[in-house]
Amino acid sequence: MRPLLALLLVVLAAAALIPAAGAQSPEPAVAIEPSSARMGDHLRLTVRLQLPAGQSPELIPATEGWGEFALVALEPPRLVSPPGQDPATWELTATVAAFALGRQSLVPTVAVTSGSDVTALEAPPAAANILPTLPPDAPLELTPLPPPAAIPGAASPFLVPAVAAAVVAALALTLAALALVVRRLRSRPATGPGTLPEPALAPDPLPPDEALAADPVSAYRAIAAAVRADLASRFGLPATALTATELRARLEAAGVDRWLARLAGGLLEECDAVVYAGYRPAHERRLADLALAREILGGHA
Repeated sequence: MRPLLALLLVVLAAAALIPAAGAQSPEPAVAIEPSSARMGDHLRLTVRLQLPAGQSPELIPATEGWGEFALVALEPPRLVSPPGQDPATWELTATVAAFALGRQSLVPTVAVTSGSDVTALEAPPAAANILPTLPPDAPLELTPLPPPAAIPGAASPFLVPAVAAAVVAALALTLAALALVVRRLRSRPATGPGTLPEPALAPDPLPPDEALAADPVSAYRAIAAAVRADLASRFGLPATALTATELRARLEAAGVDRWLARLAGGLLEECDAVVYAGYRPAHERRLADLALAREILGGHA
């Protein structure tokens, strides 16, 4: 009875181990395409493997198992199985090239990340047959370049006349440019001794800024005189003989812009108050009055 019970226990234990062994992930599949290429040609390396959910792989290039292969381009890992499938199927691809003749083998190494843990997984090897770039009967030495070959046919009969005409035209253009430069230099006015001086600019009828503080009475008298003379010249009015109020009324009656008439009348009243009534405006107000006078004169001052 006891031997039968022991045999039953062994069978049950073996049955329990069978699903556990089947649950293990299969070995990664590695392929290099094409399987035959010349030295330096680009080949496609593909690694397909299955990992439990929550783990992700990454191909580690240039490890010892790469042998004579070199990495050209590495693509990001790609999940090829449906989302939620456990285990998940991943595909790693890279472009490689071999630089040695004969059958070359590549053993890729894959880094598997699970949370903060990283483990290295060595995949099965893959091989490719690397052929020479030269034909079998090609000499293994450099040969000189062939000599230049003559181009059949004679030169065009119009080539020499065309070149001569182009040279003559270039010389003519150069002489014309030089003549133009000489003419402009001769027409430029002389600047040495004995030449006529340039006409001087008209003096500014308005006083400088410093005069407003040093002698406000004289400065405002000059401002009033300049404004009255400008209005008389522009509109044909006896501005110098009219009071500020009269001049403003005459300007409005003559159809002058009412804004200009008000500005001129107000400024002249300010000048009369400084010259005749002992009014002394602040320095900022004096500068503003001078700027207003320049605006009335239209930028001529």
